[in-house]
Amino acid sequence: MTTEHTERTENDAVIEIAQHAARAQAQATELEPGKLYAFPTEHGPELVDLASPAYTSRLAAPQRKTGDTIVTNVASYAAYYTKHADDDSETYVDVTRRTITTILDAHTKDGPRWGHHRLHLRLATTDSWNAWLANDRKQLTQREFAEFIEDHLADIREPAAADMLEIASTFQAKTKVSFASATRLSTGDTNLVWEETTDATAGAKGNLKVPTSFKIAIQCLDLPIPEGEDPVVYGIEARFRYRVERGQLYVTYLLGDPAAVLRDAVLSVVKQVEEGLGIEVLHGAPASA
Repeated sequence: MTTEHTERTENDAVIEIAQHAARAQAQATELEPGKLYAFPTEHGPELVDLASPAYTSRLAAPQRKTGDTIVTNVASYAAYYTKHADDDSETYVDVTRRTITTILDAHTKDGPRWGHHRLHLRLATTDSWNAWLANDRKQLTQREFAEFIEDHLADIREPAAADMLEIASTFQAKTKVSFASATRLSTGDTNLVWEETTDATAGAKGNLKVPTSFKIAIQCLDLPIPEGEDPVVYGIEARFRYRVERGQLYVTYLLGDPAAVLRDAVLSVVKQVEEGLGIEVLHGAPASA
């Protein structure tokens, strides 16, 4: 009796499982990616996230465009923008960081979108710009200054590059101290009033005038130059300073507001993007995705 009862129980269990499987197959429907589903298991309900990479990687194609694409020139930016942007895409410029960013799937006026598909134009500065900026307001010895000028003669406009190199190479400065007056104070002390002057000459014969400033013209942004066109350069005046300390000559130049010059260069690229793509570039930063 006991054996027969056990066999019937096992048979009944097999039949019951088969019946459940048949009913499940009859009611099976395709699950929609991106949603959560719960399934009963022997351990209780189990949640399955069909938006996880384990499932989305099996799809024939992604459900939407995502990712950050970085380009370094306007032509590449325009090509990617034209391919992926729509009427609701938004573009922003951060002048300080020299970046132009487009949210290709930005929110529409009718509803939100993910904002996960982005295009970035990163504007790098030229080696020459970086070099001039690195030495701005820096105290240089005569030799350091002369070598720097020799390496960047192409950037110098006034005075003539050859004259500027000769000035830098043959620069001489002497400091003189002269007493202007002496006054006996009521205490009996003597107050000596003196003046310190620095005489500067340059040139092999000492006949070159040392300028108080010089001018450079330089390409700020590292962008390709179209064939047959000249590079876009910006003129900057550099004030010329020198002093003698313990017999050593030190030379310094002070660039005239380089931040404003670089800002103008970035804004010129913004204008080029706006005119080329027929869009408005907003000033600021987009919301995080």
